[in-house]
Order: sequence, then C-alpha cells, then structure tokens
Amino acid sequence: MTLAFLHPQRRRRYTPSVPPSWQTSQSVAADLHRRLHRALGHTRRMLDEARRCGVATGRYELLCDELDDTAEAVDDQLVRAAELPVGVRHRVLLQLRYQIADVERTASRVGRTALEAASPVLPSVERSLRAINERLDVTVEARAEARQLGT
Repeated sequence: MTLAFLHPQRRRRYTPSVPPSWQTSQSVAADLHRRLHRALGHTRRMLDEARRCGVATGRYELLCDELDDTAEAVDDQLVRAAELPVGVRHRVLLQLRYQIADVERTASRVGRTALEAASPVLPSVERSLRAINERLDVTVEARAEARQLGT
C-alpha cells in the first residue's frame, strides 16, 4: 500500500474479471496471465534501474502504461477463453499465447531501450574505435596483398 502511495503511476493494476485463484492455478489461461504480468513487472524493474542511473523515464513509463492497458485487454480475453469448450479453448489460448509473446517482446524492448540510454559509452568513443578498426583493416589487407605479390 505504501509503495502505491509513493509511486501512484506504478500502482499494479489487476483486471477485475481475473479470478484470484489464477495466482496459483495451474490452468493454461492462469499460466498465461502470470507470464504476461511477469513480463510487465520485469520491464518496470528495468525502468527503475534506468531511473537510478539518471535516465528520464517518463516516456518509457507511458509506454508501460499502454502495455498495462494491452495486458488488461488480454486478461479479459483469457478469462473468456477459459470458459470456452475444450477444443475451442485450446485454439483461442494458442492465439493468445502468440499475442502474449508479442507483448513480452515489446515490454523487453522498452526496458532494454531505457537501460541503453543509461549506457556510459559516448558516440565519440564509438567513432574513435571505428576509425582505429578501419585503419587496422586497411593494414591487414595491405599485408595480405604484399604476401600475395611476394609469392
């Protein structure tokens, strides 16, 4: 409760239609629900780390909020799918599994991008290293040509 008070934008949102039993249930739908929210939680932790490194994470937080909205919609679909007959349920849950994988990839990308913004590698260092490596490549090529001409 205190955490939600201190950081209201990071308050964990639960879909009201998701049964509380899904926190421990071994059903496919419950497992997909937990998988979805683990990915979002991991992304939020990555943003916290980026923030501690001095990155302004406001835009990334907005992206996470959009992902939360998407997760809520997926949760609603999972709840409805869990009530379908077995054959249809399997097919619908398979489609939802692919959507959840897409959410996971996007969430991971948001977190990675925020952490990369905290990277201490400066563009000038990258340019310098690229120039050194290009000169080394030219030297290696020249030596290879000299060897070919000498034989």
